[in-house]
Amino acid sequence: MKKIKKDKGTLILTIVAGIVALVLVTSMFIQVRTINESKELDLEGLREDELKTQIATYKSKYEETMEQYNSNKNKIAEYTTAINENKETTEILDQELEQAKTLLGLTDVTGQGVIVTLTDTQEALYTYTADDLLQLINELKYAGAEAISINDNRIINLTDIAMISDSLIVMNGGKNRISSPYVIKAIGDPKYLISTLSIKNSGYIDQMEANGMKIEVEEKNNIEIKAYSGEISSKYIMEVE
Repeated sequence: MKKIKKDKGTLILTIVAGIVALVLVTSMFIQVRTINESKELDLEGLREDELKTQIATYKSKYEETMEQYNSNKNKIAEYTTAINENKETTEILDQELEQAKTLLGLTDVTGQGVIVTLTDTQEALYTYTADDLLQLINELKYAGAEAISINDNRIINLTDIAMISDSLIVMNGGKNRISSPYVIKAIGDPKYLISTLSIKNSGYIDQMEANGMKIEVEEKNNIEIKAYSGEISSKYIMEVE
């Protein structure tokens, strides 16, 4: 809606500038017409005092025309500057909006990073839980991950993960239900991501493998993560006036 208003403002400025340009052309036409009329007069038939008066009149008209011409020229310059500044402001706002949407997880993104696959097996002592997924997400964020998804569900700051059965996990208010295998995509520096998960004994990989759980970590140069598809709303926070 804001963008429409900006475009409307730009259109209005353009129309006004066009009107001023028309006035400018008219002023130039008056100037030329004034000079032509002076040639048509029978200057020889005029007395000296009448000739001086006529010349003074033409000079006054010429000065008025030039003054109007310069005024219109300056107005056109002002309108042109305003139009350009409005366009530049719109472009900057659009760029900032896109950056904000990217940071909020509202756009599809791609980049290098890692793919972590967690799979429940019969041989494992335990199965993966919501807490295990939350721990992995936190460690990836700590390692600098800029975008994360689980089974192609984008993770944002408002994402909630909860366990409702031994093999089913719900996300984003219960609207997305996922189960093993859990494929976690993370975009960021692969070296930092992998080194953080691979810390000896205390790292996420060693912790899961110590319990006999299956985990695979793969480095990728081109990972695609879809935009967050849920609704973002708040009930209690309000903007400070």
